[in-house]
Amino acid sequence: MRRTHALLTLVVGIGLALPAAAEGRKTVFLNQMGGLEAYIEKAAAAEELPIEFIEEAEHPDLKVILGKKFTSFHAEVLYRKNTGRTEDTTLEVMDSKTKKTMLKYDFKWTTDDAGRKAVAAQFVRQLKSKLN
Repeated sequence: MRRTHALLTLVVGIGLALPAAAEGRKTVFLNQMGGLEAYIEKAAAAEELPIEFIEEAEHPDLKVILGKKFTSFHAEVLYRKNTGRTEDTTLEVMDSKTKKTMLKYDFKWTTDDAGRKAVAAQFVRQLKSKLN
């Protein structure tokens, strides 16, 4: 009888603790990014971010969208001329409920592994600081 009561108490305790642990986690939808999303997921796991990647249909807390930094070629040329910088792509993290941008990360698009890992790692570090 005592053993059954102790086991029941343990099961109920674990059941109450799990939602509390998951409560601080955010759900995140990563848009298709030409393979960059896999690097972001790996970097997030390495940084132990309190997030869970889900499909958009599941109503995520945050959405990460890849886009062009400039809407026109002329704006891009002026930016490069005036700043000497070459960022041409942006990752935008939006709060799904408020539709406000939580983080905007500009970077130079690259196709090599090392470059994508570096972009993902830097983006995840910035996201981690925003979530804390």
